[in-house]
Amino acid sequence: LARRALRQHAARIITYHAVGVADCPAQVFESQIRFLQTHFRIVSLATLVKNIRESNPALDGQVALTFDDGLRNNGLVAYPILKRLGAPATFFICPGVLDRGEWLWNQDSRRRLLSLPPAAAARLADSLGQRGAASVELVDWMKTLPTTSRQHIEQIIRGATPNFQPRDAERLQNDLMGWEELKALDPALITLGAHSTNHPILANCQPFELIEEIQACRSLLERKLDRPVEFFCYPNGDFSPVVVRFATRTYTAAVTTKPGFVRPGVDLHQL
Repeated sequence: LARRALRQHAARIITYHAVGVADCPAQVFESQIRFLQTHFRIVSLATLVKNIRESNPALDGQVALTFDDGLRNNGLVAYPILKRLGAPATFFICPGVLDRGEWLWNQDSRRRLLSLPPAAAARLADSLGQRGAASVELVDWMKTLPTTSRQHIEQIIRGATPNFQPRDAERLQNDLMGWEELKALDPALITLGAHSTNHPILANCQPFELIEEIQACRSLLERKLDRPVEFFCYPNGDFSPVVVRFATRTYTAAVTTKPGFVRPGVDLHQL
């Protein structure tokens, strides 16, 4: 499969979220990075973008690693492995969520819903007009709503789960890094990028919200981290032509979750 993959004249971007959890144990993550180093060339996102712009043949076989959400496990588990193996990566951060010391809204809502007894969860879904919806389905529905409507549903879920206390495994999965933890990451190895200020579904946002979520996000990160922030990642991988225009005006490049290959001539703001 590796030989077959290398016959594709293209580069790749591989997206991670949590590392050191049941879905991606540390030893599995390390074996994946070692595999990629054996068969491909792991490079920074900046190098990948530069080679796209220059139509550089070196692009073939290159891989850039990205990590969404700025999760604490990325710093505690993934970063030491990346550092030991010398594998560069980009961590995408949501500064507004970080400042509030919260989880991302979708993870918070999902875990709260899962904490409810089945009968209570069913009554809550019914009250929201989503009869029979499971927790994952409710969160997916929330992703389709305008920001203010989604925030209203979040408040209802919080009101229905006043005694919610995350378990250790849930905190390992969802806690975010703090500013000092981010500053401690080696800038020669880890690029810090923007993942919107508050992690909304940008395609559902009004233009005034996009100013806060895309443009102001860069300014906030650069001020807090004292590092340049050149790259953006669309939350949930969702975007629209208007969202892309905002990203194009603000960042050197932006990544999506759309499957595909990275080749010369691709849109740098829809990688």
